[in-house]
Amino acid sequence: VGHVHAQRPAPRVDMARLGPGLRQRYPVRRQALRAPDEQRSAIESQAGIWDTRAEVAKILAFCVPAASTSLADPLMSFIDTVCVGMSGSTLSLAALAPNVVVFNTLLWTFCFLASATTLEVSSHLADGDPKAAERILSVALIIAVAIGGAATALLLTCSTGIIAATGANPAVVASAASYLKIRALSCPAVLVAMVLQAALLAQRDSLTPLLVIAITSFANIVGDVLMILVFKMGLVGAAAATTASQILAVPLFLYLGFWRSKPGAAAGKSVRLQWADPPTKTELSRFWKKSAAISVIFLSLNTSFLLLCSRATSFSTASAAAHQAMWSMFNLLMSATMPLQQATQVFLPAYLARDALQTKGSVAAAAEAGGPASMPLRSSQPVAFKLLAVLISVGLFSGAFLGLLGGSTPFLVPGIFTPDQSLWPIMRSFSLATFLSLQLAGAVQVVDGAYLAMGGIGYLVRCSVFNIGLVATYLWWAITVSGQGITAVWNGLLLLYVSRALQSGFWMLRKRRRHATATPTEELTPTPLAIAA
Repeated sequence: VGHVHAQRPAPRVDMARLGPGLRQRYPVRRQALRAPDEQRSAIESQAGIWDTRAEVAKILAFCVPAASTSLADPLMSFIDTVCVGMSGSTLSLAALAPNVVVFNTLLWTFCFLASATTLEVSSHLADGDPKAAERILSVALIIAVAIGGAATALLLTCSTGIIAATGANPAVVASAASYLKIRALSCPAVLVAMVLQAALLAQRDSLTPLLVIAITSFANIVGDVLMILVFKMGLVGAAAATTASQILAVPLFLYLGFWRSKPGAAAGKSVRLQWADPPTKTELSRFWKKSAAISVIFLSLNTSFLLLCSRATSFSTASAAAHQAMWSMFNLLMSATMPLQQATQVFLPAYLARDALQTKGSVAAAAEAGGPASMPLRSSQPVAFKLLAVLISVGLFSGAFLGLLGGSTPFLVPGIFTPDQSLWPIMRSFSLATFLSLQLAGAVQVVDGAYLAMGGIGYLVRCSVFNIGLVATYLWWAITVSGQGITAVWNGLLLLYVSRALQSGFWMLRKRRRHATATPTEELTPTPLAIAA
């Protein structure tokens, strides 16, 4: 009897018309459990059944390969910091700090190349027009080469002035400028690799970037060990190894991502490299419109980091060296949770649309039952907010783990950064701020992604401007007025994350209350920017 009952076909029900309340009373869970594994997730998704374990698995499956995007540059800087520190040169370690300010500024300024490439290529592929996607990729590569060449020329001719403009201690300006001149040669390669990586992500290929980053990071480690520890070339050797690794990424991306045939590539869903004419004014205008909002957001968010790093370079050589050691680790660990922000932008729009469809189904069910359409049956919690709760929980747990890792390193293994024991107490003074900042970073990044998906861009920009003023005011008061040391920089970092966490919490509560009191026509829907992303 059980076998016959299990094989009985399930009755067909229009789940969209039932609405969330009626759907809870329909035994869809039993139907899903009887179905084959490949059909179970589709049945549960149609019925609106929430499976936290399945959602976490889906998020992690996306975040692990996508981590290559955010970890590429911080990992290179971390490897340089560790190898230079192990050489025993405190001056060289301190000279890396102003270079971090310079290259992070360049990276954040031209991140619009990656965002625009991803948006344009993915939209054309979705429309079934791979030729247009190939044209966009060619235009983006031409722009990347032009901007990279101009950046290289500027850094080579004004290296000393640029380092001095960061507020660096005069004792490290000469060493920092020598490092800057060599790293400047990689600017075109870095921007070209950024565009190629963005095009691969637009094709939903995250494994190739992960493989390329793994190869280039290994090459950078080998180069740093040989140049710094074997041949004793110091800071110049570190710059040469990093530059070579970044240039190596370009042929690897070209071969693995575009020239090699991909066994699973579907027709019309892959992009080939094509030579193209220079971009027209119309193409440049469209490129900028697609990326302007994201670029402004990214720059406003990271200006506070630039203020902190620039202020840290003005202290003594020992303080700047200790700061660089801890900052390279903090930047690497903080970037490890950035895929959660990308996951929010990718998954949340679909769940917002799903909530809107369920609300329409509730209205239809209420109308058929003779009730008022303005009072539809509602689920206890929309799936979009359930997804956000899961993402924030993952961000908090991962932040706690990364915070413990970053905060305990100066106490457990400070020698991995430098054998100079005089720097260890300074590094340990940053531990509490490192732990608490990383604890909040993951959850804050999730809400940053929600801003883009749920129409909170204006609020995000206003909060970023407020945070810039807050950090600048605190640094002026703590260092200039109160006479505090470099610890004030890390306290300012903690203040920044506390402020962002409070702003994020306030915004989430306001959105949640708005949804609880909204009529069906006011339901939250994904923004056009989020749909494009």
